[in-house]
Amino acid sequence: MVPSPIRGMSQPQRVEVSNRRMVEAAAELIVEKGWEATTAAEIGRRAGYSRAMVHARFGSKEAILDAFFEHDYVRRLTPDVDPADTGLDQAVAHVSHVQQLYAEDPDFLRAMFVATFEAVKESSALRDRVRHNIDQGRSKIIAGLAKGLRDGSVRADIDLARATNDIGSAVFGLSYQWIVSPELYDLPTELTHLADRFRATYGTTAR
Repeated sequence: MVPSPIRGMSQPQRVEVSNRRMVEAAAELIVEKGWEATTAAEIGRRAGYSRAMVHARFGSKEAILDAFFEHDYVRRLTPDVDPADTGLDQAVAHVSHVQQLYAEDPDFLRAMFVATFEAVKESSALRDRVRHNIDQGRSKIIAGLAKGLRDGSVRADIDLARATNDIGSAVFGLSYQWIVSPELYDLPTELTHLADRFRATYGTTAR
């Protein structure tokens, strides 16, 4: 059944609502089945739209995937840093961003990480999009650590590349364990411990 247009909404507003429903439906199905096993028709049905509407609005499954990765929630995994923060704060900010997203919508966060891990296959349509996001996050971590070396908040003897790899891989490793064994990992608590470790390992008393 196709939802009726919401009265009082402009056409752009209706488009925004339908896009959001489609992205949310895609997120649910990514968690349940994975992206490759999900069809555009299934996403449309889950969102409450007809096959014709889905084709007219998006045209292809790939376009729905683009909408998923362009969603504000996904982009906020690697937001712009606060220039007033110390370099150490900027480098560790990735952890607090994940915590904030978990507080707002843990189900969508789970979908993002499931999509990330599905991208391990070279043939996956997710691969280039996920790699782009990872590269963005990595560049912000390394920029924060470099700033920290200049402002004194980061230890002068750190290996910049190794520290960047540590921060990025630890977040993804913890997230993977949370997805597979949620009963064993309280993600917000574990992320707090992770941030504390990063600060103790890479920070100085000058911060």
